[in-house]
Amino acid sequence: MWKVVLLNQFHDILPGSSIHEVYEVTKEEYGRLAEQLASMTAERRKAIAGSGEAVTVFNTTGQVRDDIVNLGELEGSVLMDSDGVIYPIQKTKDGSIAFVRNLPSKGYKSFTVSDTASAVEKAPFTLVGEYQLETPFYTVKFDQQGMFTSIYDKENDREIVQQGERANLLRMYEDKPIYFDNWDIDIYYTEKFWDVDNVEHMEWTEIGAVRAVLEVTRKASQSTIQQKIIFYADSRRIEFVTHVDWKEHQTLLKVHFPVAVHTDEAAFDIQFGNLTRKTHQNTSWDVARFESCGQKWMDLSEGHYGVSLLNDCKYGHSVKDSNMALTLIKSGIEPNPTTDQEEHVFTYAIYPHAESWRAAGTVAEAYKLNQPLLVQTRTEEKDTYSFASVAHANVVIETIKNAENGDGTIIRMYESENAYTKTKLTVNTDFNKAYICNLLEETDCEADVAGKEIEVVLKPYEVVTVKVC
Repeated sequence: MWKVVLLNQFHDILPGSSIHEVYEVTKEEYGRLAEQLASMTAERRKAIAGSGEAVTVFNTTGQVRDDIVNLGELEGSVLMDSDGVIYPIQKTKDGSIAFVRNLPSKGYKSFTVSDTASAVEKAPFTLVGEYQLETPFYTVKFDQQGMFTSIYDKENDREIVQQGERANLLRMYEDKPIYFDNWDIDIYYTEKFWDVDNVEHMEWTEIGAVRAVLEVTRKASQSTIQQKIIFYADSRRIEFVTHVDWKEHQTLLKVHFPVAVHTDEAAFDIQFGNLTRKTHQNTSWDVARFESCGQKWMDLSEGHYGVSLLNDCKYGHSVKDSNMALTLIKSGIEPNPTTDQEEHVFTYAIYPHAESWRAAGTVAEAYKLNQPLLVQTRTEEKDTYSFASVAHANVVIETIKNAENGDGTIIRMYESENAYTKTKLTVNTDFNKAYICNLLEETDCEADVAGKEIEVVLKPYEVVTVKVC
């Protein structure tokens, strides 16, 4: 399965600059892989969780986690954990959902399901007319086109949207590069654009104990954009679940968030770390960075406040005058004349926060968006279990796998905040020794072990591989 995935990460397939026939083949291959992976994952979840009347939720990230979980077609009004904490269940078109807490790192937690009506909480959202929503975190105002005119952070007592601007503004740009249509975005693309502010349908479809949802359908030229804008009762994330039926060519689609944050640099997620880039255009090389790559997130922060823009599959970013933008669709015509003319499903989110992205846990928040919680219903009621965890939040457990030589388990982690860190890795399995290895899994030295704890030292942004035997 990995070999097929890696073959389809070939350098022209990846950015969308192959011929049309290539994508017909890779779509089929990825579809088969997704089915195979879903089947194998379900088998393993069932094997771990056993059978009974409980619900088991799996956390695949390397940190203790509070997050939203989709429970599928689960009957019942509340979940209850082993400590007696009750979590309300909200019924939605997408299935039953709940916000659960203290899910262990690389592990699972089981819950019992109840129909205790008295335990169901009142919805913590207040709709004021059609265009204003009060949430536990924000006062949000919309205009008649469904754009944000205000997001007031009640906890931090400040406005997030720049005065006179609109956030979540979808904008189409004429995109006709001089030389390489599917490879390049040329700097002059901003000279001709159309705002996608036509609303065909706008409706509040959910106001519940867990979330509130505004659904907006827009028509843009020949294309249709449908969004679910989701506000949570227990999370600061505001999510935009987006479905696009795209029929344009040589048109770039971006979404803009002009935020009231004063800074001259932005931070961008990269593999096993992050970096900062200037947002001004003082020099020729600053000018050339009008489009910047980033993986799961970008962040704009001033002294004691900031906004992170998270995504689950879009990697082109731009920022100028504190206007954060994410590139969503490109649709070039050479060498593939129908590039991107299809249906797209993706999610992005904003995460306003106090202090810097480090203090706010932006890295962990982006992992939550990219790795949703997994659920198994009708399971045995088990104790909470964590296979592996680290003592410091800035150390991210990225990979757990069998050793290539078959002897032991590999745990790979990295330091995410440019900070020298001495931490403890806890591994809840039987092992005698632990080794620090290189990326080829060749032993560098033996690690100090005390019971289940392994001492690990990481330099800033270092990737460290631990093997337990």
